[in-house]
Amino acid sequence: MIHLLFFLSLISVSKTFTIRVFSEERPQEAVISSSQGTYRMRAEGDSLSVNGKLQSYFQQIGTQRYTITAGEITRRYAGGFTFYASEGELFILNYIPEEDYLASVVASEMPEGGAEALKAQAVLARTYAYKNMGDHDRGYDLLDSQLSQVYKGLPVNSASLEAVRETAGLVLGCKQEIAEVYYHSTCGGMTLLPSDVWEGAKDQPYHRRMKDTLCSNSPFYAWEDTFRLDTLAAALGLEALPRSLRLVKDTSFTPVKGFIFYAPDSMYFDYNDVVNLLDHRPKTRRFEAEISDGLLLIHGHGYGHGVGMCQFGAMAMEKAGANYRDILFHYFPGTELLALSRISKGVK
Repeated sequence: MIHLLFFLSLISVSKTFTIRVFSEERPQEAVISSSQGTYRMRAEGDSLSVNGKLQSYFQQIGTQRYTITAGEITRRYAGGFTFYASEGELFILNYIPEEDYLASVVASEMPEGGAEALKAQAVLARTYAYKNMGDHDRGYDLLDSQLSQVYKGLPVNSASLEAVRETAGLVLGCKQEIAEVYYHSTCGGMTLLPSDVWEGAKDQPYHRRMKDTLCSNSPFYAWEDTFRLDTLAAALGLEALPRSLRLVKDTSFTPVKGFIFYAPDSMYFDYNDVVNLLDHRPKTRRFEAEISDGLLLIHGHGYGHGVGMCQFGAMAMEKAGANYRDILFHYFPGTELLALSRISKGVK
């Protein structure tokens, strides 16, 4: 990736992130427009077609604003871009200054919230970025999706930008190392450990499984969902509609790992084997379920994985008078705010 290294030599690497955008959509073609013109990109094997001409890569830098359309999605960006193709897939890399990237993440991940909740989110977004950047081997630091942090480019609202500026250079840490942080929309009454959610995940002392009803005002604190059982049974290859089911999980409040359907004999299915066949995924893996009148009924609690900071809980804490430090130390007890400039370990 010589062309990427060349571009990075032109900018301050320590203050610029390389984000793969449209990472969930994984488009084969896209159109970029700026003051430099309009160009149509298309992946042709390991070559890139630019307005019909094959070349190894394409870059645009030096303009203030870009518009990229891929399929039915159009987004606006700042920074600079490199396009390249690999095995018929289009890679779109956005080089974005740290402040602009973090402000976009805060606006995308927490569109509501007051100044203190947004500052807590800004610290976590910066912490996550510096802790996880460089985990990819394709020449980029982070993805623009929930597999990293949601980043939608421009516009960035003033509240999010102010939250980033007022916490500039601060990350959450423990023992002079950057902490392993997580956040989600609504815990639904209980925050979880990483090991509760992700197989092989390592829990840290500041990760806690604790009762937390601060998010009770969230529309996702408790919810119900309904799915047709005949469609699901056919997709699972069951010869008859299940009469009942049992959920497989470690405890009553930890995420669902699998389903046992009785039709009438018992048959076990992994969580994803079932959920991937539904017309949409449940908001969280923390739920109860029952079968009634040919329907699969789910009674859920929360929205998201449930680990780390609960965003609706953070907003409730702010309304009760808490500042962003109070919020962070509530959800990550035993941590401290550290200046990136003084950390010698934990930055990749």
